[in-house]
Amino acid sequence: MNGDLWIAVGKETGNWDDLLTHPEQFLGVALVIAKVSDWKSALTENLKAQSIEQRMKHALQNLPKENASDTHRVIDALNYFKTQSVRGLWTLDKMVKGNSPHARLKNELSANLNWLATHPQLITIGTYGKAEWLINNVPLAHMLQRTYGLLAALILPFLATQDKLLIVSAESDLILDYIQQSLANWQHAKMAQYDSNLQQNELNDSVLNSIAEMGAALMSLSKNAQGEIRLYHPKETWSNVKFFQFEEVLP
Repeated sequence: MNGDLWIAVGKETGNWDDLLTHPEQFLGVALVIAKVSDWKSALTENLKAQSIEQRMKHALQNLPKENASDTHRVIDALNYFKTQSVRGLWTLDKMVKGNSPHARLKNELSANLNWLATHPQLITIGTYGKAEWLINNVPLAHMLQRTYGLLAALILPFLATQDKLLIVSAESDLILDYIQQSLANWQHAKMAQYDSNLQQNELNDSVLNSIAEMGAALMSLSKNAQGEIRLYHPKETWSNVKFFQFEEVLP
């Protein structure tokens, strides 16, 4: 019997290239995971009379053009809010009243993030913490890829043995190596296979990356206590979202 094909798309948050200089900074990696059939279905869903795929292909509509990238990027909005000294604790399902530029942008961004946070088929997991913890506890060589690999390895025991997991991220080959190392204790167990070849699944890499960036943003905004903008993380509605501290995932 043929199994299901799952795709996990990764995105990191923080400056992993400069963790030694700024050991106090918040770092994390996130994966958004779903079956290919569920990915395809999710991208056709409509939000505010526009498909998710179209929303991800274009910059946030209420973001000034000089601050926007070509595609949907949460970081563009957060950088803009920082220049405007916008701070506070947000609840994604509560829209701001009024028609000011800040209110429109906040509501647009919140609607997009809430779509992912409450999605019944898209699973968002991540691991996070301070750079200092990584420096003190994890070998520096390939630290980002190692973290991705150990996070992805958490998924495999929960998939059916006939399933296959594809990892979509930069330097996927190194990530696969660390998945294999992490699964050493499971070497006699039969479990799903994993690879890094996206192949032809009629899925747009750019769109998937934009959704993965939203997953990383959900983590950083809800778990970084030093952030100017914080998200309230209601467990009862973010049922497919789980974030772990580094020490819970990394050896």
